[in-house]
This record gives sequence, structure tokens and C-alpha cells, in this order.
Amino acid sequence: MKIKEFLRKYFFRIIILIVMVGFLVYFFYRLDFKESYKVLKDASVLYLLLALFFMLVSAAVKAYRFYILIKPNHPEVKFSKFLLPYLVGYGFSVLGPFKTGELASVEINKRNLDVSRSSSFAALAFFRVVDVIVVLVFFIIALGVTVPNIITNTITSDPDLASYIQYGTKVVFYLAIAGTVILTAILFVPRIGRFFLKITTTITNKISKKGGDWLDRVVQPALDDYYKSLKFLYSKIVIATIVVTTTVLRWLLEFYSLKFTLAAFYTEINLIDAASVTSIALLIGLLTFVPAGAGTGTITTEILLIGLLINKNIADAAILYQALIGIILTLLLAAIASPFLKEKKTDIQKEEQTISSESNESIIET
Repeated sequence: MKIKEFLRKYFFRIIILIVMVGFLVYFFYRLDFKESYKVLKDASVLYLLLALFFMLVSAAVKAYRFYILIKPNHPEVKFSKFLLPYLVGYGFSVLGPFKTGELASVEINKRNLDVSRSSSFAALAFFRVVDVIVVLVFFIIALGVTVPNIITNTITSDPDLASYIQYGTKVVFYLAIAGTVILTAILFVPRIGRFFLKITTTITNKISKKGGDWLDRVVQPALDDYYKSLKFLYSKIVIATIVVTTTVLRWLLEFYSLKFTLAAFYTEINLIDAASVTSIALLIGLLTFVPAGAGTGTITTEILLIGLLINKNIADAAILYQALIGIILTLLLAAIASPFLKEKKTDIQKEEQTISSESNESIIET
């Protein structure tokens, strides 16, 4: 493969990698290893274990949320059997931008549980949409409550500048509310979503024919598949309610995990601020397409925690614990689960095996 062809094919991924590495280098360059190690060494083990426990419970809740969505189409699948393939699939989620690595679970579910790819993809699409909506709600809360406090804490030397920034934050706050309402309408009201895509495609065609073709070829079928799964969920109110409830619970567990991590370093943070820091850092990570928010989300979290008047060394120690334990835990669970996976034979494979066995028997008899 020539260099030009390689760069053209992997240009976007290379840029993401450069951004991720650049921000991580910047973070570790500014990191005081000695002081951060001291903070970790003197931490309360009880609170660190409590934070870890909440991470584990969150992982279990996420697994059950996925399971409850594929259960109606595959009633034969038990949660105990679903859990191992899920852990392996979720392990891939930290390897791709915007959680795209998690798409590997579609193939894993097919091979190991004989769950149709359409069922897995529809489940992924639906709960990721709910995730985004919930995080956007917490982001709006952050803009209205936490961000103004951070501005007040960090810009005490120039009150006029602080008031201007707070005014700008309010503008973003109302824009975020409007954007969330519009996004919710597009994602949960098919008529509005298809109308929006039609307008977008028409405008894109005037600017770029390739872009318009891509929307027709890729986005349109994906949107149709998503709305089909949405129509099914509308008929299953109980399931949809469980998904929304478990999604909120999952994020509350994540927020409490951060709160307990900071408590381990003898630093208090209220739940709203913990939710705000997590949601803002997550959205920054998603917008920059960096896997697991590494780098961009890391620096964002550090800035926000310092803005809440938390000591930098404590903020860095909390980030290291949350990031390393979170990623290591995800990959470790995937590594432990992977040896126990057994590929399930599909009907086609069984038929091919039967034909092969019959052929072998006929050869022996001959």
C-alpha cells in the first residue's frame, strides 16, 4: 500500500490518534508523579473499594440493559449465558471512537449466542441514543449550576469578565436545551427524523454530491432500521421503561463512583458537580471521537475539578484511578470472559456438518 493511499484511507484515525496522544502527553507532562503517588498512597482504601464496587455494579446494569432489549426476540437466551459475550464485546468499546468498538458485540452475540445481528444492532442503537439524551440532560444541569460556580471560582480577579462569561454560559445553556429537544424529536419521532434527514440530504447534495449519496446510501438505511426497532419498543412499554430506568441508574452509579474516589482523597464533591464533570468530559470525548475519552476527556476533567477548587494533585490522582481502573477493569473482564466463549453452531453449520457426516459414512460403507 502506497503512503498516499494509506494516509487517505486512515487519515481520520491518524488525526484522532495524534489528538489523543497529544493531550495525554500534555497531561502527563504537567503531572506531579511524586505528589500524585503520595495522594494515592494515603488514600482511604474503603472509599476506593466503594468506588470500584460502583463501577462493577454499573457494568452489571449496562449488561442487563443490553440483555433486556434482545430478550423479546431471543427468549431462549439466559442472562448468565449472555454476560460473558457481553463482557468481551464491551471490552472492545474502549478501543474505538464514539464507542464504535462495541459494535464487535454484534458479531460476538451472533457467533456465541446465535442472536441475530439486527437484534444486537437495534439494541445498541437504542440504548446509546438514550445514553446521549441522559448525558445531555446532565450537561444542561452542569451549564446551569456547576459551570457558573467554576467561573466564579476561577475568575475572581476580573468580576466584569466573569459576568460576561456567565452570560455566554446562559446562552449556551438555552441553546443546549433547544438542541436536546430537537435531537429528542428527531430520534424518537420518525416523521420528524425523516423530514430532517430529507432537508439535510437536499442541502448536502447542493454542496457535495458524494456527501448526499453517502446520506442516501448509509444514513437512510441505518435510520430506517433504527425506527423499526423503535416501533417495536413502543409496543413494549415495560421494556422501554426498564431501559430508561437502568440508563439513569447506570449514570448515577458512575457519578457516585467519582464522588467516592474523591472522598478517598479526603475531598468532598456534591453529586450534581460529579454529574456535571462526568457529563461534560464525556461529551468532549465523544465530540473529539477519542477512544474512551482518553486525552481530551482527561484534560477536561482536570480543568473542571480544579475549577471546583480541588487541589490539582488530588484531581490528577482521582483521574488516574478512575481512568486506569475503568479501562483496566473493562479489558480485564473481557480477558477473563473470552476463554469461556464457545461458538454456537447455527442451523447452516449444523446442516453442513450433517451433510459432511453422511458423506463420510457413505464413503466408509463403500
